[in-house]
Amino acid sequence: MNIAIFGGSGRVGQALIPALMQRGHSVRAMQHRTKVPAGAQAVEGSITDPAAVARVIENADVVLQMTMGGEGIRQAVETSVQGTITILDAVRSQPSIHQYLLTSSDAATGIWSHPQPEPISHKTPPSSYPGYYSLGKVLEETIIREYHRNYGVPYTIARLSWVQQEDSILRQFVAGYDPKRPNRGPFDSDYSPALKQRLQAGERFVVLPCDADGRPLRRTLVQREDVTAALVAMIGDSRALNETFHVSGPVFSYEEPCRYLAGRLNLPVEEVRLKAHSFEIDCSHTTHRLGWEPKYDVIAMVDAALEWRVMRNEY
Repeated sequence: MNIAIFGGSGRVGQALIPALMQRGHSVRAMQHRTKVPAGAQAVEGSITDPAAVARVIENADVVLQMTMGGEGIRQAVETSVQGTITILDAVRSQPSIHQYLLTSSDAATGIWSHPQPEPISHKTPPSSYPGYYSLGKVLEETIIREYHRNYGVPYTIARLSWVQQEDSILRQFVAGYDPKRPNRGPFDSDYSPALKQRLQAGERFVVLPCDADGRPLRRTLVQREDVTAALVAMIGDSRALNETFHVSGPVFSYEEPCRYLAGRLNLPVEEVRLKAHSFEIDCSHTTHRLGWEPKYDVIAMVDAALEWRVMRNEY
């Protein structure tokens, strides 16, 4: 198939594009600021430029929008609203395109900023948490559903949990771990004064996030390899059309990986209470419809990250 991609230079695109080419697909990708993987045909431009978008999707069978969205209002409007509409206007004018695939996020469901009495699933309607990134993802999903309703654009929405690759998961657990941010840590705005002092002094510790009542939070993450496998399964499959899928690893309580990682790194565990709510993602629709299942649980993600550090002699 001929596959057109927007946002192919990001963490998912860097793995997905080579996987698609290995399967014999032809990939053309828009290149904005960062280079797309070698072997893909790169088209310079912006998703807000109709002419550049048209060049990317020419003769395409499938279009993937994997753009990140924005943390600020300008980027959210340009990417999530103007960019999405520009791409969809081009898609509906190309009769060869039989699938538009949007990589959305579990952020489009509010996740832990609001109580989630039921598992989040493909039936959960879009609802944002505070901030432009989440709002942008809600707007992207809303726009594509309206283009399907009004123009019949065949879509697939893949809501990804927080994607982890290389050693990124360690930065979600260990304070003072990131060499680029040596005096920062996960959820550091909620540290006690004593913990902040220890962090500033260069100490490392594993952070155990809890809710306001002191219960360890529950959530999901997903490994990039599992995301790549899920997207490959969706692309070109008629069973994925006009459907929403969640792509996530199994739900976990922070207590287990925190204790495990503390033992591996010989670090103390420190509890931090957050104004947050536990949540669970239900991926059964993805499994039943497409046969996809995650291979990485949170412990496997941690082990893969530690192995990656060992291979770089940075353990």
